[in-house]
Amino acid sequence: MTIQVDARTPLIAYLAEHTPAKWIGRTALMKYCYFLQTLRMVPLGYNFSLYSYGPFDSAVLSDLGEAEALGMITETPLPTGYGYKIKNALSDEDMQELAGRFLKEHKADVDWVIEEFGGGATSDLELDSTIIYVDREEREAGRKLSMEDLTHRVREVKPRFPESTIRKHVEALSDKELLLAIES
Repeated sequence: MTIQVDARTPLIAYLAEHTPAKWIGRTALMKYCYFLQTLRMVPLGYNFSLYSYGPFDSAVLSDLGEAEALGMITETPLPTGYGYKIKNALSDEDMQELAGRFLKEHKADVDWVIEEFGGGATSDLELDSTIIYVDREEREAGRKLSMEDLTHRVREVKPRFPESTIRKHVEALSDKELLLAIES
């Protein structure tokens, strides 16, 4: 394969291939890219903002469309009619050729995100990414929060989640040292 592509596009195929289910949905893809860029500092160049289901950047969907057009992935609607199944269509050789240096440099980070978040439900990814987004906003503004304050702040953004569920996720992310605005 002699196509010149941005490393983000074959990364989609890699993520789909290496998750426990061997496929991902659009929401999971969005959150994995957010986690890679925010938690692992992988230079993907996305500009995420808070949206209905958490951090979002339409460029991720553009990259998804490009990956499908280039035959790197297949995307099919789920039988429920709600959501999509994104699967890798690249051979290992093609994956190495298209994203070799990038994957070699960031493979540990990509594998870490898959290990940390790959088994979670879409709603867990939505909530965790929103907690991290709010945490980073507060940190950027120079504010420190208690776990309770962060829980309340996230509840304002995500009222459909019970406060106890948000608190449990805040505690889990804090235990993993993934939150930066939490007071010690």
